[in-house]
Amino acid sequence: MNDLYDKLYSDCTLCPRQCRVDRTTGQLGVCGCGASAIVNLTMLHRGEEPILGGDKACGAVFFEGCQLRCVFCQNHDISRRPTSKGMSLNSDELASKYIELEAQGASCIDLVTPMHFAPTVAQSIRIAKNKGIKLPFVLNVGGYESVSTLQLFDGLIDIYLPDLKFYSSEVSSLLSSAPDYFEVATKAFAEMYRQVGPASLKDGLLTKGMIVRHLMLPGLAFDSKHICQYLTDTYGNNIYISLMNQYTPMPLLNNSLPAKLKESLSHKLNPRAYDILIDFLCDMGQTNAFVQEEGSDTSDLIPNFNK
Repeated sequence: MNDLYDKLYSDCTLCPRQCRVDRTTGQLGVCGCGASAIVNLTMLHRGEEPILGGDKACGAVFFEGCQLRCVFCQNHDISRRPTSKGMSLNSDELASKYIELEAQGASCIDLVTPMHFAPTVAQSIRIAKNKGIKLPFVLNVGGYESVSTLQLFDGLIDIYLPDLKFYSSEVSSLLSSAPDYFEVATKAFAEMYRQVGPASLKDGLLTKGMIVRHLMLPGLAFDSKHICQYLTDTYGNNIYISLMNQYTPMPLLNNSLPAKLKESLSHKLNPRAYDILIDFLCDMGQTNAFVQEEGSDTSDLIPNFNK
């Protein structure tokens, strides 16, 4: 790794938390990870949007740790408390994993929550491309990203797959300790869109562009409507919007949450609330959108980490 990338880890400001810890010496910030990229699982994954996988599966690479640490995270086994059972991989080794997934028939390389390892991952993509990999690269992130870190991927990423989780600063503060989430995420989205531009498809598969995911949370329809309004007003049908209903109560809800919010999040999403949000999105003229069938709120969609 070159000196520039070493410096990015030794005084870490890769994410908006700005921890400034020296991860090269084992100091840990909010993401909970040192300077070595930790991959828990690589697999052919069929749980993504149809325009990413088609008849094939995405080549998913699941990284451990996360700077956002949502209390309802479905991947909490590896995102909130890194297991140390994953593989510590350098850039060359990561590139080899991508090439293996391509050989297994993957439709794309889906990098899941990699941003706290951004210097290593960016370098690995460059290596894989130099070795002849032909698949599009997908950056699958939580939306709470620094523009300067995203710029490390300029020209390397074909498809951005970010979440837009929260509109209300009160909600994002309670659920992710990130009161500035929406402000930070919208600036990050502008940078992502600058890099990849309007959505472009070939043979039914997305080759360039953005898919923005929003997981509707029980009791927070107001937040969801504001998010749909923002995305349609700002990007319209130049991007895809993926409305998700697969919220599954997780064991990390704690007593510090307001009683009403904790009660809401202790249950699965009301199907009627989800239908209303779909109608709301349609009424705003969004045709590039995905919705989930009832019954998607199941643990079957959560990968078996450390398998």
